[in-house]
Amino acid sequence: MLSIKLSGSSAGFLIETEWGPVKIRFKNLKSWMEDMGEQVDFQPGQKIIIQGQKCDHFFYVRSGRVEVYPEGAGKNILAVMSDREYFNEVPCLTGTESNATYAAVNFASLIRTDREGLLRLMADLPDFNQQVVDTLCSIIRMENPDRKAPADEPSVQREDGECRAEAPDPSRRPVIGLALGAGVIRGMAHIGVIRSLVKNNIPVDLVAGTSAGALVGACLAAGRSVEEIEDFALRLRWSRVATPVIPPGKAFLNNEKLGLLVNSFIGDKTFHDLNIPLAVVAADSGTGEEVVIREGRISDAIRASTAIPAIFEPVRLFNRTLVDGGTVNMIPASVCRAMGANIVIAVSVSDFHYQPGPPKNIVLAIMRTFDLATKKQVALAKNQWADVVIDVKRPDLSGYSFREGKHFIREGERRADRMMPVIKNLIGQWKWC
Repeated sequence: MLSIKLSGSSAGFLIETEWGPVKIRFKNLKSWMEDMGEQVDFQPGQKIIIQGQKCDHFFYVRSGRVEVYPEGAGKNILAVMSDREYFNEVPCLTGTESNATYAAVNFASLIRTDREGLLRLMADLPDFNQQVVDTLCSIIRMENPDRKAPADEPSVQREDGECRAEAPDPSRRPVIGLALGAGVIRGMAHIGVIRSLVKNNIPVDLVAGTSAGALVGACLAAGRSVEEIEDFALRLRWSRVATPVIPPGKAFLNNEKLGLLVNSFIGDKTFHDLNIPLAVVAADSGTGEEVVIREGRISDAIRASTAIPAIFEPVRLFNRTLVDGGTVNMIPASVCRAMGANIVIAVSVSDFHYQPGPPKNIVLAIMRTFDLATKKQVALAKNQWADVVIDVKRPDLSGYSFREGKHFIREGERRADRMMPVIKNLIGQWKWC
């Protein structure tokens, strides 16, 4: 069991390692925990977590004091935490046993959330996310202080003195996640990216998709070949995926046809039937929350993820009213990371260049507004969650015309081919360095 030394601080606590103290800080954590967490109270002396047992909650100290100590003879206090401090983030994330006992000193009021809530906090609070990642890295370094490549494995020396493998070892390689972003017809570029990955022997271990990315990702996860997916996509037309709503109510179109097309192509599959783990991102139209779908029928999830607000009617699923996931997570690199990816390859098909002049109709006006509102999300995925971003841009093409599909596919493959040295280098570096 990992042994760490904790000491209190006003901004969190210190993890003492042979490399020095790692100070955990937080920002805006209280308000987020109060909004999404559950308040739990403990009496003086009552144990919150017992050493050696698993606890699947992350705790924030609202008031009172919590002492940390190892079980056994004598009570050697490692730390005393008070308001604005937090604990148990690593066991909550990893499902491991607690390495210490946590007990209330006096009456302690805490706020707790489960692993899903903790992942949401990490997604929404970059500073907090970075500190949790730093903690994990410190623990890994402490458990593996002399980690080196085996002497009999082939490696090459770089100019900076670090080493990497000549090629990924299938038996000891990182988990690779593919995050496919939203972008309407521009999403066909994902097919070209997948073709490039296949021809370069880059495996995909898990997929997260939003909107058009969810559609392509589901086809890949269901075991369809690149050629089959391309043929399916190039036969799509608006008349085949949507039905007008007469008279218009909450939207102009209904995408029930899209669900039927998906079933005809991959079968009426559920998430448990897929060859590759898949997550589909949608949004709750009532609360604005991100909804990550990983169960149920694939066709229902895709309909929800592609339901562009005001264009397509919302989809009722899991007692929620769901709309296009691009409203909350345009490029779901964070979801890939939460699924367990060591390396996240993200594909951005969000082209924020527009043809001059006003939109030709109200549908195009809504779609343009939707694109403009998602710029910040794209930047967040690129700067924080993804290890490499394949950016596909063709400002000369319409992102809303199926006739342009073949051009986007070719552009996706071309852009991915250009990024392939970077991807291969990332895999090689991860192995040894």
